[in-house]
Amino acid sequence: MTRNARLTLYIGGIVALASFLLIYASFDPAHNPFPRCIFLSLSGLKCPGCGSQRALHALMHGNLAQAWHYNSILILSLPLLALLGFGSLYKNRYPRLYNRLNGSTVIWTVFAITIGWWILRNIFDW
Repeated sequence: MTRNARLTLYIGGIVALASFLLIYASFDPAHNPFPRCIFLSLSGLKCPGCGSQRALHALMHGNLAQAWHYNSILILSLPLLALLGFGSLYKNRYPRLYNRLNGSTVIWTVFAITIGWWILRNIFDW
């Protein structure tokens, strides 16, 4: 990938992220026509991501307790997501970090935690 193409991709990503954050900061997903969870609508059970839109909105307004209430696994995953982003951006500079973050141990651990969260939140109505 050429340097100009990479720069265009980064700028496009930053613009898309800023737009996404502006939308979620401006509009409350609980009171606006944001997409609803299809799994919840069809089954009555919460998926691992249910409440993420409302949690993101609450987090952007500094309400950590409310964000935790909506989807605590999202809040807990933010440091990992930041580390994954850092590792991807600097994979040439820190290849061991990139390989470790994208290795099977991390992938299977995140998978197991997600499935466990999915089951527990429906058993205990979290």
